Order: sequence, then C-alpha cells, then structure tokens
Amino acid sequence: MMASMSPPSSPPLPSKAPTPGELARAQQRAGRSALLGLVLLGMAALISPLLAYRTDLRNAREEVLEHLSDQAQLQAEALGVHLGLLEAELRRLAEHPHFSPENGFSEADVAVLDSAFHHSSLFSEGVAMLTSSGRRVWSDPPDMALGNSPLTTRSWFRRVLAEGVPDIHLLEGEGGPLVVAMPILRTGQVVGVLVGELRSGARPLPGVRMGGGEFSLLLDADGHLLLPVPSPFKWTPGSASALRALVETPGPLTLDGMRMLGAAAPVPVPGGVGGMLLAVVEDEGRDTRLLRRRFLGQLLLHLALLGGTVLIFTLLLRRSYHALLAAEERLRHQETMAALGTASQLIAHEVKNALNGIQAALSLLRPATSGGEVALPALRAQIQRLGNLARSLLSFGKPQVALRRTCALHLLVEEALQSVRLVPESEDVSLTTSLAEGLTVQADPALLVSAIDNLLRNAVEAGAVARDTGLRPTAWVRVTLTREADEAVLVVEDNAGGVDPELEPRLWEPFATARAKGVGLGLPMARTAVEAHGGSLTYTRLPEGSRFSLRLPLERAA
Repeated sequence: MMASMSPPSSPPLPSKAPTPGELARAQQRAGRSALLGLVLLGMAALISPLLAYRTDLRNAREEVLEHLSDQAQLQAEALGVHLGLLEAELRRLAEHPHFSPENGFSEADVAVLDSAFHHSSLFSEGVAMLTSSGRRVWSDPPDMALGNSPLTTRSWFRRVLAEGVPDIHLLEGEGGPLVVAMPILRTGQVVGVLVGELRSGARPLPGVRMGGGEFSLLLDADGHLLLPVPSPFKWTPGSASALRALVETPGPLTLDGMRMLGAAAPVPVPGGVGGMLLAVVEDEGRDTRLLRRRFLGQLLLHLALLGGTVLIFTLLLRRSYHALLAAEERLRHQETMAALGTASQLIAHEVKNALNGIQAALSLLRPATSGGEVALPALRAQIQRLGNLARSLLSFGKPQVALRRTCALHLLVEEALQSVRLVPESEDVSLTTSLAEGLTVQADPALLVSAIDNLLRNAVEAGAVARDTGLRPTAWVRVTLTREADEAVLVVEDNAGGVDPELEPRLWEPFATARAKGVGLGLPMARTAVEAHGGSLTYTRLPEGSRFSLRLPLERAA
C-alpha cells in the first residue's frame, strides 16, 4: 500500500508593515476604547454621590430633629427660670403688708417701690401698680404705656382679679409688650395688680431665638402667641394644635404653607402660670438646600475630574498624533535637505572649478581700450559673486565643525565690517558702528565672522536697493555691540523697509529669498552657526526697516 503524500508546505509570507494611516486608525480605535472606559468609570463614579446624598438627607433630618428637641427643652427651662424670677420679684412686693393701692401710698412706700424697680433690667418696659378697677396708682417710668383699651376689658386682667393667680400674656391681646401680672391679696381679696412689661423684640427673653435659621414660638394655655411672628410667617388659629403635637413627636409640620421641622417643650413656670409651651421650628428646606449644594458640589467635582481626565487624555492623544506627524515631516525635511546638500556640493565644485579657470584667464588679460577698463572689473565682480555663491553651497552641503577658542568679539565684528566695506554697495549706504570692547566668547572665528558678514552684507545690499529704487533717499546701517547680563548682544539695524511680509514666516528656511542676488542660504547658515555656539539670532520688524539681534554667552572668568 502506498502512503499518501501531502504537498510541501510553502514558507510563511512576511507580514506587511503597517502604513502610517493604519497606525493612525489603530491609535484612534485604542483612544475610543479608552474613552469609553473612562465614560463607564465616570458613570459609576457619579452614582456614589447620589446614594450618599439620599443617606445624608435622612441622617441630617434625624440630627436636626434631635437638635431641635434639645433646643426646645433647653430654652423652655431657661425661660421658666427667668419667668419664675420675674414672678418672685413681683410677689415679694405684692406681699408687702403696707401696700394698699386703694388707700394710696406714703412717701416711704413710694421710696420702696422706686428703689426696687428703678433702673431694673428685669422689666425692659417698666412696672406699674394698679387698683382692682384698673386705675394706675404708681409706675416706673411714670409715663409707662398701658395700652389704649380699658384694662378691665382685657382677659388677663379679669383672670387675675377673678382667680387671684398670676398670669403672663400680651398687653392688649395681640402685639405689644409681654406682661407679667401678679395679684395683690389682702384677706383673700384682690385689691390690686402689679404689672411688669417686657418688650417682645428681637430677643425679649433668655433662650428665646427670633432670627437665623431657626426661631422660637411661645404659646399660652389658650393657644395665643406671646412673641411676635417672624416675617414672612403668618400665625393662624390652627397653628397652635400643630405645635402642641410636637411635644410628644418632633417632626415635620406645615405652618402658613411652609414646610417646617420642629420640636416643643412645656415651660415650667412656678407660681401657678401653667400651660405655656415653647416650640423651636426650622425651615425644612434649609438643611436640604445645604445638602443639595454639597451634593451638587460633589457632582460638579466628579464631573470636573472626569472631564479633566478626558481632556488630558485627549490632549495627550492629540499631542502624540501631532508629534508623530511632526516627526515624519522632520524626517522628510531632513531627507530633502540631505539631497539638496549633495546636489549643492556637486554644483558648487563644478562652478568653482570653472570660475578658477575664468579668473586665471582674466588675470592674463590687459584692457586694450578704455571700454576694457570698465568691463574687466565688472567681470571680476561677477566672478567674485559667483565664488561667494559656490562657497555658500559648499558650506550648506557640508557644514563645518566649530573649533572654539577665546575670541574678542569686537575684533570679529571689525573683521566682518572690513570685508563688507569692500562691497560696491557699501558706497551708497551710511554705515555707523558702536562696539563695546572687552567682550570675550568661546567661538570658532571663521564661522562667527561668516555669520556676522552675512548679516552685515544683507543689510548693506538691502539699503543700496532701497536707495536705488527711491524707497529711502538716504540709506543707513547701524551696528552696535553691547553687554546684557552674561550675554554679548550684536544688533544690526537698517532702514531698508524690512523683510517682505510674505517671506517673513520662511525667513530662516534654506533657499527662501525675495532678492535677485543670492540664493537664500546666508541667514539659515548664520543662525545655524550662532546656535552651534549656544547663542540665538532673531529678527524684529521696525517701522522703517529691520533689526537682527545676535546673542552669545560670554566667556566666564577662570
């Protein structure tokens, strides 16, 4: 039997390298997945504040009710002690054996009353002694107000006369001062009444609160409110029963359409005045608003953190993407510049060899006529210009390595100035200098002189063009060398109108030029040389021209 044979397996194909577009799409997919994960994480993070808000709301309500119960009990006891002190003071005088309102007072009796209540802080409005018919026989102050209606028509006055017990009420039933009335008994009969008045203002009694987030309500046995009602709250007859229910069960209630939380406690007043009730209430929405604000704050914080995380992630992703594009652009630019450099070297060698032959031939020629005397210098000038162009191309194709040594910077500038003054265009431009001496730098003299020469030559040539075209009647170039901190600053200024605005963004790029002379390599090469020395070269547009600022670090003393 012949064994079956399978065809030989082919070698695996090499995997294709992903293109930049495929890498970008993969990066986008990864970014979307990470963003979706962040959104899910953010949703989970937002649920926790909501659950915490509900729990905090329930706990806060219980804490508020407990606080209100403690406050009601504390305020009721403090008010009971104070009212008991007021009653005891009035009772002490009412039981004085010589006081009889119906029979009048002697000077000694008036002196006792005056000494007892004059400038007393117990009763803010004053104290008065009345007969059983409601006639005032003494008061401090003498003009103490007792209301407009007859005293005999008031419920508290009739009760004191009828039952012979003290009472606490409002002076005229609604509003006005709070009065503490004490009967004067003789042989079991009420012969007069001592009345002390308290102003029911912002804080009439110890422990009673009338402002802020919570306030106190004081009721008598008949359900009358003995303190002014804080605005915008309105008192209704049905409010008394709602407040009395808070003694047993503190909790929510509705007063005048407002949702409140409250607790109440009876006021323990000795001496027979019973049934008084003190309630402490608070707007239910106040704590809810505080919790809501805190919840919204936490929610906004979570949203801000989540949004900040997403924003940072997006920025980092965008930055990475742009960095990748910039790296690719730099790589293409470097490859282009390398190719241009190679081509520039080849062209420069051929041009330089041809120029050397032409220059050697011209050196053998002698002008035969007067026209030759003009033509030969012109030919030599053109050959010199082409030689400078060839040297620039060679330097661009193969930059020199900086060989540094200690150099006096003003000497390098003067060397460059000497070369520029030989340029024919320098005769048409006013060139002024101000060079500070004693500024030494670590530099390659050849590279630095070449960079300065490019700056000066460009300024002089631009000034000559501006004068020839009529842009400036007088062209000038100003060169200054100064020291700023630890740097030497060389400034070259001119009034030639400045660089073309369209060319300015590409001013430092190779082969960027708007002039007929030159190929646009001077400024890029000058900047490269300056930066190789740790310095900087910048351009500033002036109203009349240009300013180039060259900065180099000074050599440090040993």
